[in-house]
Amino acid sequence: MDEFLTEESVILKQKNKPRWFLIIGSALLFASSYLILYILYDFATAVTAAHFGLKPILFFDTISFDNNDAWYPRCVKITFTIGAFVMATTGIGFYLLYLTLKKTALALRLTFIWLSLVSFIILAQRMLGILFARNFQFRDLDSKGMELAIFTAYDYWKGAGETGLAMIGILICLVTSVLFSKPFLQTASSIYQIDTPDYRKKFVIYYIVTPALVGAGMITVFTFPKNLVPNFLFFGCLAISLMSISFASMKSRLLIRRQPELKSNWPLVAATAFLIIVVLARTVLDNGIPIPDTGIGHFLF
Repeated sequence: MDEFLTEESVILKQKNKPRWFLIIGSALLFASSYLILYILYDFATAVTAAHFGLKPILFFDTISFDNNDAWYPRCVKITFTIGAFVMATTGIGFYLLYLTLKKTALALRLTFIWLSLVSFIILAQRMLGILFARNFQFRDLDSKGMELAIFTAYDYWKGAGETGLAMIGILICLVTSVLFSKPFLQTASSIYQIDTPDYRKKFVIYYIVTPALVGAGMITVFTFPKNLVPNFLFFGCLAISLMSISFASMKSRLLIRRQPELKSNWPLVAATAFLIIVVLARTVLDNGIPIPDTGIGHFLF
């Protein structure tokens, strides 16, 4: 009997051994998701600014405007809130895509999970940034990831209203993070990874927390010294999100959806995608891209 238990323990230990190839792959997906969505946020802002004749030039860490004479209150409020609406849309959209394709390959599921979660965290970060805006020059708030503070200033919000909006951002971060505890658990390759509290705790640490922290480190290394303030705020919201996911995951009673264990080199694809994004960001966007009026604004505003 003891010999049987010993053999079973060895098998369970082997099944729960961290697979660093997959962990690093997930970290690369996280980092790529952040960079894509960060650029998308600024791109949406620039396209909106172009509609109002501001002649924006999109850089990796900021947007410059060649026609500052075109600013007026309605233009300011729409330009600096559109990114938040885009993040809310992508967060919901990628989550719906995950629900539609949640029985597909691990790489695809993880991609949609990270894209959706990071969208909501960026939204929370932008809303939380309102509370820190008074510590910076007003004209620099858009480059510090605090665009919504420009909106609240032009819309004559009082301190209580701004604090309330920031708290809603934190609530969004908490609620959406709890929502992702089940999808993350269902990326486990075996029920043995999450069937006991000890194994589930290790799974959360290795396959949820570690990829996010490693991915955050990658972002810092490849973007330093750009975007220090928005990155710092994002990492703060990320910490809140990870704690929420960890707590909800440990409390969850939901079983894993059985998935076939197939060998795949998707982490190599994730690494290639991340490097391409970094190279484009540090070359093309470092020089700036003039954003023309696409005409889409005429249908929206």
